[in-house]
Amino acid sequence: MISKKERKLMLETLGKKYTPKVIPYLRKLGLKNERGKDYSVESIRLITNCFRENEAVEMAIMQLVNKTIKAKKAMALKRKKLSKK
Repeated sequence: MISKKERKLMLETLGKKYTPKVIPYLRKLGLKNERGKDYSVESIRLITNCFRENEAVEMAIMQLVNKTIKAKKAMALKRKKLSKK
């Protein structure tokens, strides 16, 4: 289950409209629901708001958060280097 601390980090990193970022990432990983279809916006919200438990999706979301944090740091570093020139 996603903790309050993880949820706060997710919202800070991905923004309040996080599902459009999460759905393509789940597709890329090949994660499907029980019926073999892509996860819906509602399903993802239920999982992230702790109404439904799905360990695979929760782990994928936290991986996306970590990748996004690393990408933002790399971009900030590039911008800092460019601004010094």
